[in-house]
Amino acid sequence: MWSRDYRDVVGGLAMLGIGTFVAWHAYQEYDIGQLNRMGPGFFPVSLGILLAVLGVLITIPALLREGSPVKIEAKTLALVTLSIAAFAFLLKPLGIVFATAVAVLISSLADRQISWKGRVAVALGVAAMTWGVFIQGLSMVLPVWPWSP
Repeated sequence: MWSRDYRDVVGGLAMLGIGTFVAWHAYQEYDIGQLNRMGPGFFPVSLGILLAVLGVLITIPALLREGSPVKIEAKTLALVTLSIAAFAFLLKPLGIVFATAVAVLISSLADRQISWKGRVAVALGVAAMTWGVFIQGLSMVLPVWPWSP
């Protein structure tokens, strides 16, 4: 019998490790500034610390409760990894809208319960939200379409 919730222990420790690394790296590389005049490192350091704290808050209770065995599904892992790689390789040639839609379609193949109509709807919705947040909201300089400069 499993004596710990290893799924949450591993997840919490991963969050703790990533958050600590991000906060440390941003602290080393960027100026933090002050609260009234924040530097470029303030936000990543704050997010890294927040992620690390959340990792601790997930790990500690997981050490105190019983869990079930962790079953790793190779197909799901491969599809999600492939979707991230597809987004990375397709961002410049296709633009953020199509790259996001393709990545969502690939990763949605891991869910056996969603229909193709649902997959397409989710892909279009996520692509629209990505465009709205990163292009319209944050004014990031990314190619939007394949024909974008």
